[in-house]
Amino acid sequence: MSAATPLHQVLPAAAIAQLQRAAQTPINRGDPLARAVAIEQAIQRIKREYPDYFKE
Repeated sequence: MSAATPLHQVLPAAAIAQLQRAAQTPINRGDPLARAVAIEQAIQRIKREYPDYFKE
């Protein structure tokens, strides 16, 4: 039985970095959904740049 691929190796390093930057978006009173929006935008961008990593 083989070990599962570690999560940090599933996507290319550039895609991981984009998600990490999006996850660091501050949540504040003025825009409580800023982090969620940043993460969703990063996901959509990564899906366009690396479509082979996603199932539809």
